[in-house]
Amino acid sequence: MEEPVATATPSVGLKRRVLVVDDEAEIRLFFQDFLSSCQVCTAADGSEVAPLLASFRPHLVITDLRMPRQGGLAVVELVKAHDPAIEVLVITGYGRIEEAVEAMKLGASDFIPKPFEVGQMHLAIEKCFERVMLRQQNTALQHANRELQRLTELKEKFLRMTSHELRGPLTILQGYCDLLAVMADSPDDVREARTAMQVAISNLTTIVQNLTLLMTTTSDYLPIDSQPFDVMALVRATLEEIRVHAMHRQHQYHLAGPEHLPAVGDALRVTQVLRELLFNAVKFTPDHGNISVRLTSDEQHFTIEVEDDGIGMATHEVAVAFESFYEVASTQYHSTSRTNFKGGGLGIGLTLVRDVVTAYGGRVSIVSEPGKGTTVTVQFPRHSRPPSGMETARTGDPA
Repeated sequence: MEEPVATATPSVGLKRRVLVVDDEAEIRLFFQDFLSSCQVCTAADGSEVAPLLASFRPHLVITDLRMPRQGGLAVVELVKAHDPAIEVLVITGYGRIEEAVEAMKLGASDFIPKPFEVGQMHLAIEKCFERVMLRQQNTALQHANRELQRLTELKEKFLRMTSHELRGPLTILQGYCDLLAVMADSPDDVREARTAMQVAISNLTTIVQNLTLLMTTTSDYLPIDSQPFDVMALVRATLEEIRVHAMHRQHQYHLAGPEHLPAVGDALRVTQVLRELLFNAVKFTPDHGNISVRLTSDEQHFTIEVEDDGIGMATHEVAVAFESFYEVASTQYHSTSRTNFKGGGLGIGLTLVRDVVTAYGGRVSIVSEPGKGTTVTVQFPRHSRPPSGMETARTGDPA
């Protein structure tokens, strides 16, 4: 009975894949038995190899040199052009050593003369797979090294920025506390000092809350509550809060949407997201600029768009905007403020937005153009249900 041109005999649970190319059926059958611990695919001629490289993805190709239509040298060239990491072992008859040497020059790992000894073949195959494993380990180590370097850079940036963020409000608090000791007889000075201290305390509270929330989201568990609330009432209240905080910037605020929008979900999380988006819009929109909030809905979702006519972002900045500790402005010129133009922060605002929206079952997207502003769109389900058995304890509640 004629053997099929190409067959595969997978070995359950093993990953080694070997493609055997030989015009002798006996040789192909031998390797199927000999390599029983591997997944083996066979072909009767080099002309049948090309589609198998993509579909079977062998780690090792064992090929005869002489075949009717396309020989082993062409197979070596084809394999190495497809993927130089694939090992190639050439089988050659006596008197064809020159061709085997040529195959080695083309990239073959080794050649075995016919008739070959089983022990010699086993040793040659194991050496090929040792090289495959070493390459895989090297690739994994390179990837791990790049990831470690990235994490180290994030850690250094985090420590640098956090130190700056915390030092600023603490310096203000300490300074005004010292002033209060010598200004107790001046009510106006006391009130001014008290106001400045309250702002500093508010900034510190926000920093700690955001860091806590970030740690919560990276632990793969962020609780989402499920309670009735009015989305438009929430949007109005949050917009008014931001307006008061950023009064000195003299922005024009615009709100569009229905009078009321009932939903079931987590008003706190939606507020956190909207606050971050509005504070970002305030920071990156010049004085007297425009900030718009639009609320729309259908039966399944409600959508909040925050649009500004600020400095905008380039395409490469949009691509990394959700990464932790990323800031549009260079950290070398970092200045702490949630409302001043280009004021710095921890660079975790949009990361928190992404994580909260994802945990909520929603979506977030950014459209931006340098010099023309930014629009961030977040979509939430109108009827959010927490997973069964999960607590609805809240983390990072804003003050």
